[in-house]
Amino acid sequence: MRVDEELKRKRAELLGEVEELKARIQAIDGQVSAIDQVIAIYDPAHVPRGSAATKPQRPRAAQQLPPEFARINKNEAILEVLREAEQPLSTADCTSRIAERNGADADDPSMPRFLTQVSAALIALTKRGRVRQAGTVDGRKHLWEIAA
Repeated sequence: MRVDEELKRKRAELLGEVEELKARIQAIDGQVSAIDQVIAIYDPAHVPRGSAATKPQRPRAAQQLPPEFARINKNEAILEVLREAEQPLSTADCTSRIAERNGADADDPSMPRFLTQVSAALIALTKRGRVRQAGTVDGRKHLWEIAA
């Protein structure tokens, strides 16, 4: 594999991790906020501190998908990439291969949004029995393969 391709793949993988961490932070902030509401019932003088007390951030305009991402049939593309893969792929690897096949730029600022959509499609395909998880990398990132 060429160095530039490997770097682009690694970049997409890291962006996938960033998206997963953002989602986890958002979930934890929601839990902290819920706890703050319950605390306020028992202690009206309680002043919440930390990230849950701040305003939620608005999505950036960069998250709009460009036409080359929007026109991709994600389910079809995922199944095609996984069929051709010699081994199970991470969500980020799958996403970068789909983007590369469809002429999308791996440096596109909307790549994290696209990765989120591919991740959601992988989960939906799992529920339909078309794809399955084949372990993890580093105990966190799921590996995917075609279900037998």
